[in-house]
Amino acid sequence: MKAEDFMTKNPITMKPDTSVVDMIKVIRKTRHDGFPVVEGQKVVGILTYDDIMLQPLKEEEHDYKKQVSDALDKKVGDIMRRRVIAIPPDMEMDAVARLMFRTGHSKFPVVDDNGYLLGLITNTDVIRAHIERVTPVKVETIRNTLEELHKVRVQLVEEEVNLSDLIPTQAVIYLDEVQAREYEIKRGLAEPLLVVRNGNRLILVDGHHRAVAAKNAGITKMKAYILVPEREVELGMEKTAEKQGLHNLNDIKISDGLSPYALPIVLENGVVKRIV
Repeated sequence: MKAEDFMTKNPITMKPDTSVVDMIKVIRKTRHDGFPVVEGQKVVGILTYDDIMLQPLKEEEHDYKKQVSDALDKKVGDIMRRRVIAIPPDMEMDAVARLMFRTGHSKFPVVDDNGYLLGLITNTDVIRAHIERVTPVKVETIRNTLEELHKVRVQLVEEEVNLSDLIPTQAVIYLDEVQAREYEIKRGLAEPLLVVRNGNRLILVDGHHRAVAAKNAGITKMKAYILVPEREVELGMEKTAEKQGLHNLNDIKISDGLSPYALPIVLENGVVKRIV
C-alpha cells in the first residue's frame, strides 16, 4: 500500500501572499490545521496553526500576545516553514507512519521528482491504511475454513459488487456503528467487504454496517474480497440467513441501541460518567 493510494488529491493549498488571517478563516471552516504553500503547483513551504501560535519570541520581545498579533498581520510566506519534508507517491504507508513518528509531523505533501504537489497524506490516512490492511487476515481465515470444512479449493478475487445483490448473514446491526461507517465513508475510508460467491449468489460475510452505511449514502457498488469455491457448497451461514428471512440489505434490522463492540468511555473532570 503506497502513499498515492491513500493521499488526498487536489488538497487545499495556500499561496505565499495569502494573509495569515485568511488562512485562519480556512482553518476554522475546514477544521484542517495546516496547508502546503505553493507557487503554481510547486511546493515552496508549509504552514500550520501551531506555526502561527508558537512563533518564537525575539530576544527583545517578551509580550507573547503582541508576537501573535504581529504574526496575524503577516502573509503566509513571511512565517511559513521553507524546509518541507515531503514524500514520493510510491512510498509505502508503513514508511510514512514511521516518518510521522520520527518527525512528529501529522501531514506530508506528496510531490513528484520536481517538487510539484500531487496530494497530501495525513495521520488519518495512515490509520485508514492500517484498518484496510487488517481485512486480508480475516479473508485468509475464512478461506482456510471453507477449504478445510468443504474440501474445496477457494479462489480469491477482488472486484466491485452491487450492494443490491448481497445476501446478508447478520440480522441485526447497530445505528451508532452505521453512523460511524457513514462518517468514515465520507472521509474516504474504503475497507472492502468480505463476500462468498456461492454459485450465482453473493453471501455477505463481513461488512454489514459498512454496506448499509454505503447504501444509505446513495452508493450502489463497493469493493469486496470475494471468495469463490470451485463448486457450490452448503454454507451454514446461508441456511441461517434463509431461516431469518434475510434476502437483501433491506431485511437487516437496525437497532437504535449502542453497539457492544466499540463503546468509548466518557470522563468528566476525571470521573467516569458513562459509556457512549
